[in-house]
Amino acid sequence: MVRQLEIDWTALHSAFQMNMPEVRCFLSLDDGKVVKAPPGDPSLAEIRAAADRFAPVEAVPSRIQYQWLDSFIKSVEDETVRGRMEAAVNGKGAFRRFKDILLTLPDERRRWFEFRDLLLRTHIADWVRELGVEPTNVAPWDGAPPAPAEPPPNADVDIEALRDLLIAWADGRPPAEAVAPLSLEKLAHEIAASFRLKPRT
Repeated sequence: MVRQLEIDWTALHSAFQMNMPEVRCFLSLDDGKVVKAPPGDPSLAEIRAAADRFAPVEAVPSRIQYQWLDSFIKSVEDETVRGRMEAAVNGKGAFRRFKDILLTLPDERRRWFEFRDLLLRTHIADWVRELGVEPTNVAPWDGAPPAPAEPPPNADVDIEALRDLLIAWADGRPPAEAVAPLSLEKLAHEIAASFRLKPRT
């Protein structure tokens, strides 16, 4: 049986990138909205009692992410850089070593995020269809032109990138200064709502 729903694509895209075991995300099969529940949230009891009405959003399996990584590395034109990346992704800790290399290569890092996001969007659309859901609304990224490599002057802050930056910062703090993931996401939205990039000079 196919279920027609208006999907909150933006929230679903964010949920697939949450990747934090302590925060559970679910797609409501009643209204297409995404529910985010931290530990102890009373909504978890309701969700467990009606499991057929909520689809858990799980992180993309490592094997699939590794396939994405492999495809990206094969697309790198610089042979020296490609060789470094191929050596880095062999064995345990592949993703961390790959990210460390990207920190030294801003152009490839930007290209990787664009490459990965395109594959992630396809993964999300396939996942929704596998649930037996027929979306009544088009995902905001369908048919949209590719994002520019550099944001234009006065462009809105990228909330996803800002949230990821805040999370990375929080991960490096000592336990006594830990910040809840949902608080970081809320902060990212608040900053984005009140801050615009200054024109480049």
